[in-house]
Amino acid sequence: MKFFVHALGAWFAAGAASGRYSRPATIGIAMLVARLGTPTLALMLGSLIYKKLRSEGAFERLQTVPARRRAPRA
Repeated sequence: MKFFVHALGAWFAAGAASGRYSRPATIGIAMLVARLGTPTLALMLGSLIYKKLRSEGAFERLQTVPARRRAPRA
């Protein structure tokens, strides 16, 4: 349950940091996330780093190849 709460807080914090919410909502979210502590901060920073790397194309070569379609049975 603790992990879920910290992950949810990190998700909201990452959204607030990316500009998804208005300024008053961002301030409120920041105050709540600050109360959750270090695990939430670590998850938030990790998600922001992942989002930045993904938007810059760091993971394009790692995408999986689509599976081959099977021939229809007669």
